[in-house]
Amino acid sequence: MDNKNGSLRERKKEKTRDTLIEVANRLFLERGFEDTTVDDIVAVADISQRTFFRYFPTKEAVVFSKHPGRVVRFRLLLARHKSAETPIKVVIEALIDFAGEYEKNKDQLLREWRIVVASPTLIVRDVELDLEFEQAIAEVLAGEKGPNSVAFSDARILAGAIFGAVRAIMQEWFGSECKSNLPELGRHALEMLDKGLSVL
Repeated sequence: MDNKNGSLRERKKEKTRDTLIEVANRLFLERGFEDTTVDDIVAVADISQRTFFRYFPTKEAVVFSKHPGRVVRFRLLLARHKSAETPIKVVIEALIDFAGEYEKNKDQLLREWRIVVASPTLIVRDVELDLEFEQAIAEVLAGEKGPNSVAFSDARILAGAIFGAVRAIMQEWFGSECKSNLPELGRHALEMLDKGLSVL
């Protein structure tokens, strides 16, 4: 009985969280992020402000609610490809797999992108959060040498270059309304970049 009640509570919590995300994103698209308040969100969602802050510390956290899970998933994909012949190949194959997963969620991602690019605040936060992906890439490129080595400094620079290419790929994809093939775009751009990173 306790397990059933616990499961029911979890489902209700998940439903409330999903409702907040859906309502907030709809309002952000309609009114803009800066012009939508937490009071607006809770009024439409028909919940209390206290409940909102139980799930999200800020409005920004709603927009980027999927980010932590995506970073975890990317790290898992890097680990899956760790047997590739070079560190850069590990990164490329993980990114291509990640692109394939993005293809399956293109409608949601396009909506998120439209919200972010319309807000100076969110653009800045998006770049900050991308550093977590860069960090994961840098760790792979540095191998076993660790974060205090000179090699890791080089790896961070190379990771920044790779993720710069990723940003360009994503801009191209979103610019096509996600109609172009993201894995194909990614493989072409990243393999082109790989030719300039032969040191790895």
